[in-house]
Amino acid sequence: MMKFRPVKQNRIAIGIVNQLKGAILSGQFKSGERMPTERELTEQFQVSRVVVREAVRELEIKGLVKILQGPTGGAYVADLSFDQLNNALMDLFLCNKLSVSELISTRILIEMEIVRLAAKKVNPEFVRRLQEALEAEAFEDLSHTEFVFNRLMVHKILAEMCGNRLLQAIASSLHLLIGELLLEVKPANKIIHRQEEHAEIVRAVLTKDAAAAEEAMERHLSSVGNKLIRLEEAYRKRKKLAM
Repeated sequence: MMKFRPVKQNRIAIGIVNQLKGAILSGQFKSGERMPTERELTEQFQVSRVVVREAVRELEIKGLVKILQGPTGGAYVADLSFDQLNNALMDLFLCNKLSVSELISTRILIEMEIVRLAAKKVNPEFVRRLQEALEAEAFEDLSHTEFVFNRLMVHKILAEMCGNRLLQAIASSLHLLIGELLLEVKPANKIIHRQEEHAEIVRAVLTKDAAAAEEAMERHLSSVGNKLIRLEEAYRKRKKLAM
């Protein structure tokens, strides 16, 4: 059984949180594994159950554990993922602490770096997937959801292709926000951007011309951004959000 050190009375819960968090992040408790019971933690930390419960609740708020009810209930180690980043950015947008203008300027910085890296990692599998994604953009008679999905696919593949998981996660979070906006407020005639804009980016990446890929991405996102900024007010009105 995992051994923990008793903590001093001041800042007791914080001390317990830090030790449990350290055990989770170091892999001593695996994803999906049940944490020690309140009774066990109380004995090891030599504190009351109230203090232990407070510490475990804080771990839940931080997304490190999930608390389940029932006979087999208790605190279980959560599967850490970048979903927390997605949720945080979406919440910031919904409470009007993140604007579409800020989102776009960030996308430009992030995705210019993504295509620069992607141009160095071209392989047959990515070539095939990018070409299929471009072809899918030409499909007609699609539902609005399918249309939005297809328009974001090239960006998703490039983010995966770049090989940097943090850049990919940030880009994915921004794509989710864009997708939410487009799904709620349908652009007139389904026009978001010319298909050639994505084709230009892909050509530059596949020919390993990083500079051209960056320039094409910047032009594309600047153009798209202007259209999306105009949709934000309509989105917030529909959702009855602060403006």
